[in-house]
Amino acid sequence: LTIEAAKGLDKDEKDKKSGKYIRRERYAGSMSRSFYVGEGVSQEDIHAKYEHGVLKLSIPKKEEQKKVEKSNYIAIE
Repeated sequence: LTIEAAKGLDKDEKDKKSGKYIRRERYAGSMSRSFYVGEGVSQEDIHAKYEHGVLKLSIPKKEEQKKVEKSNYIAIE
């Protein structure tokens, strides 16, 4: 699973009387993160929600296979 985001911001402040710029700021940034989620998870199983500046991912957890204990007996003659 790879999550990528990019953000660009232009902020201008002008003088009210003369109309000239007092301050101009520009910012651009990006990020990328990768996570291993397992072999049995498909794209359709993953759900994402972005609210209030937080990205929430729902990824199903694979059920563990119960280990069956074998009896390791050796016949003695």
